[in-house]
Amino acid sequence: MKKTVKTMLLLSLLLTLTTGCWNRHESDKVEYVLAAGIDINDRGQIVLTVLTPVLEEMKPSGGLKGEQKKTLSVAGNTTFEAARNYIKITGRKLFWAHLQVLLIGEQAAKTNARQYLDFFSSDPELRGTANIAMVSGRALDLLESSPDISTLSSRYMKDLLSNTDLEGKSSKVLLTEFLRKLAEPIGGQPFMPILHLIEQNDYVKSIVGMKPYQGKDTHQSSLFYASGSAVFHNGQLAGTLSGQETRGFLWAIEKLKSAIVVVPCQNEKDCHISLELAGEKKSVRRVTYTDGQATIRVHIALEFNIGDKASTTFKTDEKSIAYLEEQFAKKVENEVKVAFQKIAVDYQSDIFAFGNYLEDRNPRQWKQIKDRWEESILPHADLDVQVKAKLRRTSRNLYSPWVKSQEL
Repeated sequence: MKKTVKTMLLLSLLLTLTTGCWNRHESDKVEYVLAAGIDINDRGQIVLTVLTPVLEEMKPSGGLKGEQKKTLSVAGNTTFEAARNYIKITGRKLFWAHLQVLLIGEQAAKTNARQYLDFFSSDPELRGTANIAMVSGRALDLLESSPDISTLSSRYMKDLLSNTDLEGKSSKVLLTEFLRKLAEPIGGQPFMPILHLIEQNDYVKSIVGMKPYQGKDTHQSSLFYASGSAVFHNGQLAGTLSGQETRGFLWAIEKLKSAIVVVPCQNEKDCHISLELAGEKKSVRRVTYTDGQATIRVHIALEFNIGDKASTTFKTDEKSIAYLEEQFAKKVENEVKVAFQKIAVDYQSDIFAFGNYLEDRNPRQWKQIKDRWEESILPHADLDVQVKAKLRRTSRNLYSPWVKSQEL
């Protein structure tokens, strides 16, 4: 008996040592997708554009100049068909486990997202950790461009979209989060950030507000720019938010890690003080529905620091601190109200997920009103926004030459 057991254990060990990975992919047989984009062509087909790296063993002997990537677009009646058509051109299958960014072209966003995103929720290779964003224009154009600011544009896009919660003018959404909301949108509609492709000259003129450098010894590059959010309603693009409106939305759902709020100085003209969101941040939302009227309470408590100040008379006394706290609170309150007007009233979409809060508290009541929630109840809700802001730390330049000695 013992001899039989030893023999079985030995055979098991030999099988373990001789068994390979059942799902192994050879690097010369597949293309590793780092970024992908979805557009709709004039024939109504789905256009899939993929960005893949140029692996070391596939580089030509003379070397490559510029970014080490390849991009190729394929079309099909479904995303799966388009992905398989890639084999006809390259002879290689697409491998999706390393996907970092998924981009949706503006025209594609206006159609039902389920028709082209189901593939990404069904493919077992996908981990759902990729960032998703809408492109202002075509996803193809953004993926084909090669900004000089980075050696690999997929990493550039990933870094932009991963850090939007540090600035507050664009949202941060993972693919798995968007797909979950897309599956059950009533009570919590999906949204995503917006990426823009902009030439450096245009960026300097329109955003920086300066005349571009005119010298002949310069090379102007294209840039990616994250600003604003795309609001969806039942799988389709309902409208877009500006950077400021996006921040108002993010205040309410407690999705900001940091933000800079600029307020005017108390007693000086052409003077501003930068306040940085920091420390504790808390947003409490309460949703009730009584006698045909919804009431939404958004109470926000936050702390901030003084980042910098142009004032020559500012004093860190109780009156000045109270002024800054009041100004910060008013700005946040106004931004939340503006965002609610745009999202709930103009677009009739509940990306705030207020409906989900009501469903959690009173599921029986929610079942009765959910079909009317976004169209006729939410737009007429009473919105109560209260913000309590507290100064956590003054700026570190208290000992600069223009600060009065009595402040110290």
